[in-house]
Amino acid sequence: MDTTVSLYTLMLGLIAGLALLALVVRMGTQRHASLGWLVGALGVGAVNTWLFANGGTAPATRAALYVFDPLTLYCVTQAVRLSIGQQRSSTLVALVMTVLCGLSVTLVAVGAPIGVEALPAMAAGLVAYGDALSTIWRSPRSFIRDGLFVSMGVMLLTDVVRIPFFPTLLDAGRAYPGLGPDWLPEFLLVTTSFAVPAVVLFIIAAIVTRVIGTYRDRSERDGLTDLFNRRAFTDAVRQHRPSVGVLVVADIDHFKSINDNYGHATGDEVIRHFAGLMGGASRLAGRLGGEEFVIALPGASIAEGEKIAERLREAFARHRQPDMADDHALSASFGIAPYSGRHSLAECLDRADRALYRAKRQGRNCVAIFGTDQRERDDPALAFG
Repeated sequence: MDTTVSLYTLMLGLIAGLALLALVVRMGTQRHASLGWLVGALGVGAVNTWLFANGGTAPATRAALYVFDPLTLYCVTQAVRLSIGQQRSSTLVALVMTVLCGLSVTLVAVGAPIGVEALPAMAAGLVAYGDALSTIWRSPRSFIRDGLFVSMGVMLLTDVVRIPFFPTLLDAGRAYPGLGPDWLPEFLLVTTSFAVPAVVLFIIAAIVTRVIGTYRDRSERDGLTDLFNRRAFTDAVRQHRPSVGVLVVADIDHFKSINDNYGHATGDEVIRHFAGLMGGASRLAGRLGGEEFVIALPGASIAEGEKIAERLREAFARHRQPDMADDHALSASFGIAPYSGRHSLAECLDRADRALYRAKRQGRNCVAIFGTDQRERDDPALAFG
């Protein structure tokens, strides 16, 4: 009996401490929705634990437990789903759980045996577990994902084991002394003290990881196009293997006239469309500033780079922006240069830029390759050695 009492005391202490931790993290992470559900789960779980410990065996207590117990798991499931970047559970999950809880409450009202009345509510909890575990399983593998899966699995095991002995847990085990197995309190103590904190901490870890990733993306990505900014593009190319390939720099022709004639909102849409084309050609795509973009093609030859640049040029020329006049043709100019570890990326970008501006001088809407101009071949400072 002493062990049983200590179980509920430990549970309340754990829940209070974890709820405080979740609140502190919530205040520091721009009120992440997952933490709201987590705090809700801990709050409902605290009421649930108190009812098990001190609520007696009255029908009202049992009816409340048949609502609060599955509700705790539903809130945990939403916290798990949101923490790993998924949407909330479907309406069907909530509806099924509500019906099952309502069935348990109805069975209490009609005086069904206590072992029978608890089954629908326990089934509602299993629905929540199934939703959470399947969502975690489908998410990308990581230490946090695996930790969440294992700790939620231990929680599921704990709840499955307690189903046949549910009545013996009421009123801190005083209601039906001697009916439950002697090992049950110790089992619940060990599994609960591991699983509940683990789930909470892994949820918080998942949230913090996503928040850090969001801030990193904001520092590395261009806000309008979601392509790399110049610094992040340079870092990404340096880290990528193979370390040789082709740079394709592009600039939208006469872009200022688009802004002047149609407004900056239309200009932004044109930039986004062109950025989508560039990003579709390579994962290593960046916006260098204004209307100038770049992609890296690791392992590609000059001929392959030229083919891709021509394809991009033609695709952009075919595009008609809805807010612009039908006869306003869009175009872009391209410059190509090789890159390798023997030269700094800044030097290689400069060479691709020189080819780009040669394309501009040649009439725009064309592709120029660095080194095909006599002056570039004759200038020792520009030659590749």
